[in-house]
Amino acid sequence: MRRIGGITVAALLAVTGCSGSTGSAQPPDTGTRTVKFSIAEGKRTAGPEEVAVRTGENVALEVTSDQADELHVHGYDKAARLAPGVPGTVSFTANIDGIFEVELHKSGAAVTKLRVGG
Repeated sequence: MRRIGGITVAALLAVTGCSGSTGSAQPPDTGTRTVKFSIAEGKRTAGPEEVAVRTGENVALEVTSDQADELHVHGYDKAARLAPGVPGTVSFTANIDGIFEVELHKSGAAVTKLRVGG
């Protein structure tokens, strides 16, 4: 009788150990900081005026504009073409210290200032 009780307990432990949580899992950390912006009629309508990151940090700047344009990060020579209403992204490792203008070339719209250091 004692042996059957031990088997029952072992079976219960095995079943409970195999059942996982049904809650949602956290998405994996990609190690990239993504900052989103919107530009309408040549002016920033969403997103921070300045983005500060540490040297060596991975950065993705995502911009949605109401007009076709080109997103450009000065100092890093990174660019992305933008179609109206479609997000465009520039991704890079911030490995040059300083303050850099991020703008749209065609409209001249200022997107943000990128401050790298630390």
